[in-house]
Order: sequence, then C-alpha cells, then structure tokens
Amino acid sequence: MLWVLEDPMPSLERVQQFVMKQLTGWSQDLRDALAEEAPELPFEPQLERTRERLAAMLPTIPDPGPLAPQMRAFSVGGAIYVAFHLALRAEGWGAPRTWQVLERATQLHFERMRGLERRLASDGLFSWPMKALSRWLAKKSQRQPVGGWVFSYEGRTAEHDYGVTYTRCAIRDLAIAHGAEDLAPYICLSDITGSRIFGWGLSRSETLAQGGARCDFRFKRGGETDVRVKLPVVS
Repeated sequence: MLWVLEDPMPSLERVQQFVMKQLTGWSQDLRDALAEEAPELPFEPQLERTRERLAAMLPTIPDPGPLAPQMRAFSVGGAIYVAFHLALRAEGWGAPRTWQVLERATQLHFERMRGLERRLASDGLFSWPMKALSRWLAKKSQRQPVGGWVFSYEGRTAEHDYGVTYTRCAIRDLAIAHGAEDLAPYICLSDITGSRIFGWGLSRSETLAQGGARCDFRFKRGGETDVRVKLPVVS
C-alpha cells in the first residue's frame, strides 16, 4: 500500500517531491549514458516519460521509512531504473540494451559522489551504526516486511565482515508488478558497480531476480568483488 512511513505520514505530494528529487539527481547521469549509447535519441522526452511512469508507480511502492535509509535508497533507485526502462520500451528497446545505459549511468552516478555522501556509501557501510541498524531492521522484517524487504543479518566470519540475506526483494516485486520483470535480473548487476567503486568486497552466489532462492550479500572491506551472474530472468 502507499508509502506507509514509521514517522508521522507525509502527504503523497511530499513523497512524490522526494522521489522526483532523486530522479533529478540521476538525470545528468542518465542523459550522459543515453548520449553514449544512442546519441540520436533526444533525452528530454525520455526523462518526461520516466517522470510519468514514476508518478504512476508511486502509490504502489511501499516506503521502508526514514529509519531504514538504505532500504529507501534501494527502493527509489530501483523504481527509477524500472521507470526509465518502461520509457525506453516505448522506443522499442529491450532490457539488455536499456541496461547498458542504466549500468553506465550507475557508474557515473557513483563516481560523481563526493564528501559525506561518498563516505557513507563506502566506509559507512562497515560502520558500527550501519551494522546495528541492519541487524535491527532484519529482525523487524522477519515480523513484517520493511517496505517490501525481508532479510536476515549474518555476523562476522573469517571470510566476511558481515552479510545480509534477502528472501524478499521489493525491487523485484515492483518490476514484476509493472511489467518490467525482464529488467529485474539486470538491476542486480548494479551491486557489482557499487562494490568496485566503493570497496564493498561483495560476494554473492545468487539473487531472487536471477532465479535464486535468496540474495546472499557478504561484505569484506576492500576485498575482491566476487558475484555470480545468471541472466536472463529465471522465473
């Protein structure tokens, strides 16, 4: 149901402003990436279609709330991917080609991060507050999904600093609900880009969107990125 928050509920208008602000933050990256892949295709009509798709999707996106900022970022980012894919589908594009643009846009977006935003995306992932928050949210999600996410927290091992295992993915559910299930397995690839740029040392053997039984994220600060990929989507 509608963006149900755990603090006093804002109006749908305020929520829409938040989501559209995130899209604005991605617009230059999407513009540059599309220009590289298809310089003949005007960007502004695609951006407008993306806004329209995103606005139409908004009432169906459960919001994890301000106490789950990382889950909220995942959900909004995934919604932008889906909306942009639906916009380009009107041009006859399939998921593989759309993902080439989205993957490049993701790389540009991450590389352009500076200051606190970059520190939070890199070292912040391994901070005690983030680990404690992830542990708390994981327990909470076992009782009731947090914005459509269900996962468990995995403590430190000899190989990893910590991990999370998802058994329900809100982005996958959103993509399927809006007829973009063909893009869902590609969205998982964005984590590879994030790991390489921010030093997450991500290991992952499977994801729900790629036909697995779970999404088993394991993190090792500064480690090698080791992610198995299975494309296209497996239902």
